[in-house]
Amino acid sequence: MDNKNQKATRQRRTTVDTSSGSGAPRREEVQLEEDEHGSDAPLSEATFTRALQGLKQDICGTFDSKMDTLTLTLRSEILSVKAELKANVNSIQTLVETQGATIKDLEVSATSCSDELTSLQASVCDLAEEVKQLQSKCEDLEGRSRRNNIRLIGLAEGLELPNTREFISQLLRDLLRLEEVPLLDRAHRSSREKPKEGAPPRPIIIRVHYFHVKEQILRRAGAAAPLLYQGRKIFIFPDFTSAVAKKRSQFVNAKRLLHSCPGIKFGLFYPAELRITLPDGAVRRFSDPKAATDFISKTLGVRAAD
Repeated sequence: MDNKNQKATRQRRTTVDTSSGSGAPRREEVQLEEDEHGSDAPLSEATFTRALQGLKQDICGTFDSKMDTLTLTLRSEILSVKAELKANVNSIQTLVETQGATIKDLEVSATSCSDELTSLQASVCDLAEEVKQLQSKCEDLEGRSRRNNIRLIGLAEGLELPNTREFISQLLRDLLRLEEVPLLDRAHRSSREKPKEGAPPRPIIIRVHYFHVKEQILRRAGAAAPLLYQGRKIFIFPDFTSAVAKKRSQFVNAKRLLHSCPGIKFGLFYPAELRITLPDGAVRRFSDPKAATDFISKTLGVRAAD
């Protein structure tokens, strides 16, 4: 057959898968030359180039489309974040300005308070010193108002009635063997509540008219101790303020030690000063009970019993 002897060429169509910009695959037909036996002939360079160019265009188009979409999305998100950040920055800036104004007001207030505090501290120091001076003056005035007072302790309740002043005057004369009845301005029990039966009686506060008589009564009471009345011990002491009495009581241990020192003279002077006269005539004065006890222990060699 002539058809078999002659070379005939015919074309067949081959499909190539590509992708469009939308990402959906599409098929592209490429014409290939086929020999008379129907075998596939090699692709020509022009055909392969056209196929690559078409594929390149599809890929570039898809990439450009994707990049445009992504760029628009990112731009939109960036603008949104930028707007949000701007709003937040404005809010923070407003808050900072408000806080700055508040802090400035607080600094002014703190400075003012500091100045006032400094002034108040100076005033408090001045007032404290003034109160200390006034307390000292009041203590001194109260002590002076009691200079002629004595306290009689141990007399049973009710024995002094009905005339306390006359009874105490006669009692002091009899107990102390005075030359005459002492002149008293007042005599009365302390103002605290009357004790129950069997409890210690309240002290009697006595104001002697003359100071030298009061001193005589105290000297006689010290020399005649112990004093007894109806079988009960009677004690007579100066009438000190509570503050002075507390200070004087702190020297009890030192006085007890001095009683065991032969040749040593001592006395507790108002308000609370211990004076010690040594055998050589030297006089030592102590307003601190601990210093007095240390001096007695180290210098005089007398120590308190454990």
